[in-house]
Amino acid sequence: MTYEARLQGAIEFETEVMDWLTRIGWSAFPFGQALLPPECRVRLKKFVDAAKRPSLLRWMPDIIAFRDYNEGRVSLALVDAKHCAPDRKNYAIEIAAIETADLFVEKLFTPVFFVFSDWRALTPRDARMRGYFNASAPGGSGTPFLLIDKRFGVSATEYFPAKPTRGVP
Repeated sequence: MTYEARLQGAIEFETEVMDWLTRIGWSAFPFGQALLPPECRVRLKKFVDAAKRPSLLRWMPDIIAFRDYNEGRVSLALVDAKHCAPDRKNYAIEIAAIETADLFVEKLFTPVFFVFSDWRALTPRDARMRGYFNASAPGGSGTPFLLIDKRFGVSATEYFPAKPTRGVP
């Protein structure tokens, strides 16, 4: 599959996730690298620091979502939407995406979830604990990733409960 086809599938799934979140009572908005102008994205792909590491800005989550509660409290989550092949037994997440998600969780106190196209989800910690290393695959991004058995995925509704239609949440 070409890069353009993979990108188009990813964009369509991100939209699907935002629509789903909205239907269940969350407010969802685009977030991350996709909001940058194309010339920024090109330069981010070329950048490496003195230790030859790429900028983790390339792997920021795709969606920011909020859920408002009656008493004024708000939930916040970042979502990295991942299209997964139904005929494969594993999810694949780039190690850099997990490292970026870890930074949001550990340093910015913001929860991050990987939501897959089978509507299962993982936290960065789950991915790191359950995944095993795999070098980059031909036709992919060229970066190493973890493979995580799909049986470890949790229903996305566990992390994103629907807003009740009556009563106090």
